[in-house]
Amino acid sequence: MSKSNKYGYSGVDIPTQAAFANVGKFDPAEINELVQEDKWTQYGQLELLQTQTISSATADFTALQEATYNVHLFTLTDCNTSGQTELGIRVSNDNGSSFETASYQFANQRGYSNGSFAERKSTSQGSIRLGGDVTTYSNSVFNGYFYMYNAGDSAKFTYFTSHNTFTQGTIATMEFGSGVYNNAESINAIRIGEGASTTAFTSGIISAYGIKEYS
Repeated sequence: MSKSNKYGYSGVDIPTQAAFANVGKFDPAEINELVQEDKWTQYGQLELLQTQTISSATADFTALQEATYNVHLFTLTDCNTSGQTELGIRVSNDNGSSFETASYQFANQRGYSNGSFAERKSTSQGSIRLGGDVTTYSNSVFNGYFYMYNAGDSAKFTYFTSHNTFTQGTIATMEFGSGVYNNAESINAIRIGEGASTTAFTSGIISAYGIKEYS
């Protein structure tokens, strides 16, 4: 640190600062320095792992750091497609060399601005559904987020929750729900955009975050 008298301590026996092990009395400038060095413990903070500007039909994330983060957050911004489609998620246990096409379950609720609602659910689909009937209308972009849990735990299933919004033609639409990849294994990559009736992504931005928590 920049000060000779660190965190209220003086002399040579000044505690070493590290994430999950901050000791002493800190002024705001010291806290800012520790945050910049990723040494200040802030449980629940988002750690950006990767951002992709879509340039292909699907977006693969292979830098999950699943051994570090038990919970991941993915944000989808202004995603559009080349045809009416269902967007979904597939997982990989071999760093993205291949993606699993079975053992998924999901249950979603969909709502429309005209007041109607519908369920979407499956115990045997080849992906976890995020949303469906995303069209090619210029303003019908897909926005939302989903969380992934337990990806790095080989003794647990990998779970997902999601909440997304788009328009179906001129009707504002939302879809939220949850899903599971019900094989207990370590997941180290995911593919976004591969659903039951997928056409290609054409634009958009997707970001992946790890959520820092006590360990």
